[in-house]
Amino acid sequence: MLEEALVVLLYIVLIVFVIALIVLCIKLIGTLSKADKLITNITKKAETLDGVFDAIDYTATKFGAIGQMVSGYVSGVVKKFINKKERKEEDYE
Repeated sequence: MLEEALVVLLYIVLIVFVIALIVLCIKLIGTLSKADKLITNITKKAETLDGVFDAIDYTATKFGAIGQMVSGYVSGVVKKFINKKERKEEDYE
């Protein structure tokens, strides 16, 4: 009699456990679908900003090239100035 009661109790606990798992899986599916919609929305918004980032990258590249040209010009002028000064000092010796 006790064994039959324990078996019935075990079946009842297993049925409750299976029902709880089914409910949790259904809620998980709902949560994952909401997360999928959110990720899709964020992806669409990020794609709209790609043009802005490309323009910023292009501008930064051009400013970098201009900066290199200017620094090359300035360093060339400084080198010429230093070379002239060294030549004048050599002429005096």
